[in-house]
Amino acid sequence: MVESTGKAQRIIIGSDHVGLPLKEAVVEDLRRRQVEVIDVGPYSGDQPVDYPDYAQLVAKKVLAGEGDSGILICGTGLGMSIAANKVPGIRAGLCHDTYTVHQTRAHNNANILCMGAWVVSPQRVSFLLDEWLATEYEGGRHQARLMKLERPAIDLGKNKSRSQFKLGVSLSPNPSIFGPLLFAGDLKRGMEKAAENGFDVVELSLRHPADLSVEALQALLTTNKLGLSAIATGQSCLHDGMCLAAADQAGVQGAVERLGAHIELASYFGAAVIIGGIRGKFTGVESDRALQRQRALEALRTCAEKAAEWEVQLLIEPINRYETNFINTAEEAVRFTEEAGHPEIKLLLDTFHMNMEEADILATLKRYADRIGYIHFADSNRYAPGLGHFPFDQVMATLLEIDYQGVITAEILPVPEDQSAMQQAGNFFKSLFSTDIQADEV
Repeated sequence: MVESTGKAQRIIIGSDHVGLPLKEAVVEDLRRRQVEVIDVGPYSGDQPVDYPDYAQLVAKKVLAGEGDSGILICGTGLGMSIAANKVPGIRAGLCHDTYTVHQTRAHNNANILCMGAWVVSPQRVSFLLDEWLATEYEGGRHQARLMKLERPAIDLGKNKSRSQFKLGVSLSPNPSIFGPLLFAGDLKRGMEKAAENGFDVVELSLRHPADLSVEALQALLTTNKLGLSAIATGQSCLHDGMCLAAADQAGVQGAVERLGAHIELASYFGAAVIIGGIRGKFTGVESDRALQRQRALEALRTCAEKAAEWEVQLLIEPINRYETNFINTAEEAVRFTEEAGHPEIKLLLDTFHMNMEEADILATLKRYADRIGYIHFADSNRYAPGLGHFPFDQVMATLLEIDYQGVITAEILPVPEDQSAMQQAGNFFKSLFSTDIQADEV
């Protein structure tokens, strides 16, 4: 038995009345491994229950990010797998041995393991759990095939084309404590790999505009036939304490000056400037926070005036509550820009943050269709799209429905490392717009 997988995991588990004994054995086994288990029931086999109810409950909790994966058990596992796979975004694999467990994880990126209590014994189930916990999705050639499972939902249709989108990836010329950046500190290689993987544009996270000269940046972009979509500015707050919500006026003024310099640099490339992490967070008692908010509001007005002068689009990005307490949702972002008197500032919506903060992601996209200026794609775990359980098929269909025409950038963690993460993101984007079957080896 594998005692530890090297990382904490949380598993959602459910069964019907027939699968209850095996479920209890699985729960005991997982807890012995120090895996956190959320058991949704049933807890007694006295009364028959309907397997679709528990399949949907587990599936929805997995999609909501309440667990890393799920396990469902009925008599044969067939009913549970059929029911779970009715939920968009779920990939439930029916497995009765370690080989099929390995294949469904490695090749199908399964997020729910289905088993049959009449087929798998409590004595044998530990070996299947070993494989489920230890096996990683391989990505690569499997990603395009995986996305074809969602093809009916994200078909571009007769009047849509790849050209209505610019696809990008987030890079940085310098190392940073901000995690979701690829090739941070090696911009030349990052741009080369971005071009190799079919991206149109790059988004640059800069600590200071002086990190790059206009000439050097233009040379890199030209050599690799890439555009610059936006400049992300959060490093100024993370590294230098220059934040719009800083507790001291010097920090606010520093952020305004730094944003002004970013705006000037962006103007040379027709790029946008992102106001995300540079907002920082409110601190202190309520009166302190009110003062910080007012100063941030005034600072935003100053930056918006500068952006208008230099003809640069500002983007405001809602960020999840675990990173900031200053603008978590699209509604809060729109309200703040309107209060500042600058509704021309557009929304940057990031799927990673939306997954945590928006009660209805698709409704939010539709509600603010005319305010959306930029999109970040990152999966539920902030890995490259396709490596978690975020419903990109539904989001893509909605972006097409609202006729979004703009940039979609992968802002992702370098997992397992930079090159593989970028390749995964590139393959994912290609799968959205290609129906050609590749003749790779199985």
